[in-house]
Parts: sequence; C-alpha cells; structure tokens
Amino acid sequence: MIGAEQSLLSFMDAPVVVGDPDGAAVYVNPAFEARFDVTTDSTEGMPLSELFEGGGREAVLRSVAQVLTHAESVRFRVRERGVGFAAVASPIVAQDACVGVVILLKEEVEGGERLMAIHREIADPVDELQGLLDALLEQTGGRRAAQYRAGVEDGLRALTRVRKWVDELGATLAGRGGAGGESWDPAAVLQIVARRFVDQPDLPSDLQVLVPAQLPTARGDGAKLETLLLRLLQDRLDQDPAPEGLTLGSRSVGRGAGRCVLVSITEHFRQGGYAPSSPQIPLLAEVLGSCGGVLHSTSDPALGRVTLMRFPAPDEGSGVA
Repeated sequence: MIGAEQSLLSFMDAPVVVGDPDGAAVYVNPAFEARFDVTTDSTEGMPLSELFEGGGREAVLRSVAQVLTHAESVRFRVRERGVGFAAVASPIVAQDACVGVVILLKEEVEGGERLMAIHREIADPVDELQGLLDALLEQTGGRRAAQYRAGVEDGLRALTRVRKWVDELGATLAGRGGAGGESWDPAAVLQIVARRFVDQPDLPSDLQVLVPAQLPTARGDGAKLETLLLRLLQDRLDQDPAPEGLTLGSRSVGRGAGRCVLVSITEHFRQGGYAPSSPQIPLLAEVLGSCGGVLHSTSDPALGRVTLMRFPAPDEGSGVA
C-alpha cells in the first residue's frame, strides 16, 4: 500500500507503523523494529493493537477504530516496556475513502533540566550562524554572485526553521503552549512555494496559482509544509507520465469553529493517466494530523488527480492569531 513511501519512512527517527483499512499492520519502519523488537515480515497482517502490551492495546484499538470510521486524526498515549509514548494516528484518504492509518510514536522524554541545558547550547550557535549568514547575504548582492546568494538565502530559510523549533522548545520547557497552537499564513507560504517552483530551469509543466491575496491563518507548521509542498510538486514533475500542467489553489470555507483553509494541487494530463502516489503523502498526512487537519486524494480520468489538504483555522472570535 505504501510502496515508495517506505524509503522516506525508513529515515524517520520516530517509530512509525502503517495499517490497512481493516486495522492490520502492513509496514513498520526501522525505528519501530528496533524499539519494539519486531520486523515488518513478522507483524504483517497482525491487528495494530496486538503490537502493544497491556493497556496500550485498548488505547490503540480504540484510536484506530475512530480514525478508520471518521477519517480524523486521534492523539493518545501508550506505555511500552517502561517507556511512555505520545502517539498520533492519522488517516490515509484516497478518493474520499479512508484506506489506511499511520501511527507516529514520539518518546516522552524526562529530565527537564537537562533539556533546558541542551536548549541553551543549541541557541548560542544558532545566533552565531544567523550573524554569519546575514553578513554573507550583504556580500552577495551582485548578479555575478546570484548562485551564492541563492545558497545563502536557502541557508537562512533553514536557519529560520531551526530557530523556530529552538523557540518552540524553549516555550514548551517554560510551560507555554506547544505545537498544537502554531499558525501559518497560507497565502504567503503558497506564493513562496510557487515562486521557488517556477524558478527551476526547463520547467516541463505549467503552474497555475489560484491563491487569494489574503487568507485566514491556519493551524499547522508552515515551514515544514513549504518544504513538503515543494517536494510534492517536484515528485509530480518526475513521474511518468508527467502532468501537462499543475494548479496550486487555496481558499477558506466555513465560519466560526468550522472555518478551515483548503489547499489543493491539481494535476492535468493529456491522456488521463497518472502515476502512483508521491512519497510525500504520508508526511503531509502527519503534518495535517498534528493540527487536526485531513488529507484527501481523488483521481478522475478526465479531470486528473487532486490532492486536497484541509487545515483548521482559528475561530474568528477566539482571539487566536
């Protein structure tokens, strides 16, 4: 069911298990194999709950049933062999149907003082790198230095992500908020994605951008989403056959607590053919699942393939930015 996605999931440090529509295991990544002393071959076909011990089985069974029934992400905790894990179970949706579930486990780390010391150690070199890259950017303003300037700008973007997570770690250790409260500007992020995508030489497909100048903020990790969207678009270009054109779109729907932001990628094909799913899809599902969103994928021989991401937006009257 996941095919090429295994290559990406295998590099994740966190344990991941993928289940089919019946809640049976079809894949566990190397981190899961090492942590739980199992293999994909030995677990294939087993109920996901049977991979865990004691009370964890009931928690997994209940969460998987909820995901497969309602196609909504569920957070829960399990304790395995004396170690606590915070888990997120997210749906895999295709053609308006839930076709599987992905469970990501993150070990709950103890020792706050040690983490705070690590936070301080990370923050210092981040500040030094920021100063160095800012200085280099000032020295790469001419056209002859365009390639170096682009590299410095990429480094600054990566450093922005590092600083974001350093700040997030500091806020979490101080007891203020967490990743669930993050928000991002969809209009700004999608325009950045479009600009970076069309800057590629010899672009084989046309990209049409249907994004309003302003959209409400949405919950989620905008920096990670920017990276994944760029990789997804590149995957679409590398497939055989490649699409004749791509449309990147977004709009807001709903009001109050039901308000959300929709982001879509539509692939247009001359003969209605399309290649298998991108390896980025499980990672996009994880990003959406962490903020309460849902990923849909539909295909039609005449219309092409649409990947639709639904991000919850803060209630207009909640005061959340």
